[in-house]
Amino acid sequence: EIPLRLVGSEMCIRDRLKTAVFTVINPHTVPQAGGYDSYYYQGLPVYFRQTDTYPESDKWWDMYANIDLYAPSMAGLNREHSFPKSWWGGSTTIPPFVDLNHLYPAERAANMAKSNYPLGCVDMGETVKFDNGVSKVGYPVAGQGGNSKNVFEPADEYKGDFARTYFYMVTCYQNLTWNPSYSWMLQLNAYPTLAPWAQTLLLEWSRNDPVSQKEIDRNEAVYRIQNNRNPFIDLPGLEEYIWGNKKNQEFKVLSLIHISEPTRRRGIS
Repeated sequence: EIPLRLVGSEMCIRDRLKTAVFTVINPHTVPQAGGYDSYYYQGLPVYFRQTDTYPESDKWWDMYANIDLYAPSMAGLNREHSFPKSWWGGSTTIPPFVDLNHLYPAERAANMAKSNYPLGCVDMGETVKFDNGVSKVGYPVAGQGGNSKNVFEPADEYKGDFARTYFYMVTCYQNLTWNPSYSWMLQLNAYPTLAPWAQTLLLEWSRNDPVSQKEIDRNEAVYRIQNNRNPFIDLPGLEEYIWGNKKNQEFKVLSLIHISEPTRRRGIS
């Protein structure tokens, strides 16, 4: 087992811990596939076959819909930025554009309905704009949405997946300037980066939907491609020390190294 080892002193707390994690996961290899330009994401399906198919199958593992679609064809699917690219300004020449830690194959209609809306719980007492039995888009419940007219709500079995994806993105790219036009879930700072309502939502989703074998396997596959990992999958509970109910407690870390080998998941007490 290779523990996650971070920058700084032996004890980190909240913003210092988040920045320590940033220094570990931000440097990584930009995926290149099929001879495409390093930031040309048309080549991403080459990698999706390693990260997003069911075990021992060519069926795409789609967290947005329940339709039988099979690799290598991407017919009916989009290359989905689960953390919308418009939120960082839409640049296609920076690493998050092709970071597999937040890119997923997504059924086209669900992807289009999601648009760039924030995550949230859809108010079922209002007219639901989209519902395919897996994904929903509609008006947010009270206290959510950050003034967005709609939110995207994934199935319960994937809510933790999306939460840990977002924890990764706001940590790995805390050095970016977020587009103020789409800052529904975000704050323009390195910490906490997530708006208060978004912290509450994502922490709840992460607690209620713990890390799955799917996430563990995908994390290993992404590591083999781009040489970094989602530490919120490797270390369940890390988010609690940054935003949650342990944010006033020090987190014991060792010293600086990158996670250099696959590691089985470890819990944090």
